[in-house]
Amino acid sequence: MHDRRHFLCQSAAAFAGIQILPRSVFGANEKLNIAFVGAGGKGWHAVQSLLENDLVNQVAFADVDEGHAAQSRKARPDTPFYSDFRKMLDQQGKSIDGVIISTPDHTHHFNAKTCMLAGKPVYLEKPLTHSIAEARDLMALEKQSGLACQMGNQGHSGGGILMLEEWVKAGVLGDVTEAHAWAGPQWSHDQPRPTGVPVPAGLDWNQWIGPAAMVPYSPKYMPAIWRGWFEFGCGTLGDWACHNMDAPYHVWGLDCPSRIEIESSGPIPLSFPKTVHITFTFPATAARGEFKIHWYHGENHALKRPPELEAERTFPDGGTLIRGSKATVLMGTHAGPPRVIPELKMRELAPSLPKVNLKRSNHWDNWLLAIKGQETCRSSFAYGGRLTETMLFANIALHVNRNLTIDPVTRSIVGDAEAAAMIHGPAAREGWKV
Repeated sequence: MHDRRHFLCQSAAAFAGIQILPRSVFGANEKLNIAFVGAGGKGWHAVQSLLENDLVNQVAFADVDEGHAAQSRKARPDTPFYSDFRKMLDQQGKSIDGVIISTPDHTHHFNAKTCMLAGKPVYLEKPLTHSIAEARDLMALEKQSGLACQMGNQGHSGGGILMLEEWVKAGVLGDVTEAHAWAGPQWSHDQPRPTGVPVPAGLDWNQWIGPAAMVPYSPKYMPAIWRGWFEFGCGTLGDWACHNMDAPYHVWGLDCPSRIEIESSGPIPLSFPKTVHITFTFPATAARGEFKIHWYHGENHALKRPPELEAERTFPDGGTLIRGSKATVLMGTHAGPPRVIPELKMRELAPSLPKVNLKRSNHWDNWLLAIKGQETCRSSFAYGGRLTETMLFANIALHVNRNLTIDPVTRSIVGDAEAAAMIHGPAAREGWKV
């Protein structure tokens, strides 16, 4: 065993029981031993993205579905595989430097908190959690433990946000009071509870259900389809808002909304509306006035094509539109690079636009270097939790089918007991509370 494994210490910021490896003991060129909880789907994307990364040793895979993890296991046949990530932590925990979690939304809190309590830095796919209370819990644990934790909205480390930030500082857009964000694919299931069928070989259904209430297995839940079921996923907002609302949320320094207004095709008890327009209102601060973000998905509430965009140019299926008093900017999905529209105006402005240094670590490397103490996580749980919380307030509004007033200081829903109770989400199933 490498000598550095013996230098576990108690962080002054962490509460009793969490032990954290001092970041100073990692050599500049030393690889980190990374484990993966969820090795299929988005998990396979993570494995694939880091196969040739010079900072990473892939030391363990954990997945409740052996078949879904087949590609990762084929790519790394000598990497130990577990059906229960807790056994992975028990058996290999002392040699694991960080954990990447790519599992359904309803398991994010349980999986991440378990790993964090074991002293492991976590990269957790978006949205951060399935409920607001869970997001707040992980944010608090990150702060207490000092662990390097990152939410997986990869565009946050891209060049688009950097460019937009500099353009706004330089006054390129002029006065801006609102932004528009949207997504193409919808996650909505207007159907009754699926009839249960036998669980396929290689799937641990009890573990897949995790902290949620037990329901019979159905192929209508997985893979990926769980996003549209209320008790497992966070719908289209959960899948896309952390990407396409990210740029304005960050650049204008937004936090907790004070008002959420909805238009939709109507609530679906077990799922999410097929088509929506949501208006998030953020209160004024000393640095800016009141700001609104409009969110759209679904054909009946789609954002209209901006008149500034030339007829021959494609209007993206998902992205961000920001209209200022001097210029209108269009960004692709995942906070893609901004472009002034129409193109003629972009060409006119190009010589005067700020020069932006886009050379920096990608989202994966940012987290890895943060574990080493060389960088700070850009989408830490402190940031990703607030963005997730904002989106989850809107999901509550969609579920109860009415507008919400929120106290941005106490971060509580005002005058609506039913909606306020949903901040906490359902109680964890027996044996799954952490």
